[in-house]
Amino acid sequence: MNRILLIDVIAIVLTILYQVYRGTMGNETPIADTMSYGMVVGFAAFVLLSRNSEHIFVSDSYRLIPASDTKLYSVNLLSSFIGLMYAGIIQAILIFVTAIPFWNEVMKSLKDFADYAADKPDFIQNLLYTGTGALLLAIAANVLLWTSITLIHLTGNALTAFLPDSRQKFFRFVLYVVVVVAFLYVSSIVVNRVDGVIDHFFNLNGDTIASLYYATVYLLGFAALESVGSVYLLKHWVETGD
Repeated sequence: MNRILLIDVIAIVLTILYQVYRGTMGNETPIADTMSYGMVVGFAAFVLLSRNSEHIFVSDSYRLIPASDTKLYSVNLLSSFIGLMYAGIIQAILIFVTAIPFWNEVMKSLKDFADYAADKPDFIQNLLYTGTGALLLAIAANVLLWTSITLIHLTGNALTAFLPDSRQKFFRFVLYVVVVVAFLYVSSIVVNRVDGVIDHFFNLNGDTIASLYYATVYLLGFAALESVGSVYLLKHWVETGD
């Protein structure tokens, strides 16, 4: 994560210097650049952590640790989640730092928003519930995507062990298709819930906000079921590969 974040910082600095050189930098440009690079960092962090997580499950060095497969799976998932949260916190700090030179403009925007919210009862409270729900939903989506990728990977390892080499490539291709479909499925749930809240953003109500929390429980329930399947495969079917 530190290497990814270092590249992120270098990219932000070089981009800002180039915009200063070209004379195209506006008040909100550094913040927008930082947020844009943050999306790339988040995707790269997720991919690399997922790859590292899958490697651990088939590594002699980790599987020989005197710990149960359930504990190995849980700690591995937790460490990956902490790594992603670490990257997210650093991104938030970078956004704050890039906003400092334009602090007056930022405070003016916050004041305008506060004046708007003051005229609407329960707006801040509903906004807080919505923000918390959206964050929990994003976390649940990441957890489900992680558990889905892990389950597919372990299933692939277990099944390809019984297939001849000539068919392993085809089977892995099928698994990649399943991964894409699973990703689209999770994305559709998140997007539909968030779109529903955005459509009612200025008229928030309990049912609209609750949909975010219902979706979170729904995704975490699937993640728990997939985790049970992954642990079962680790215990009975998956052998180390190195």
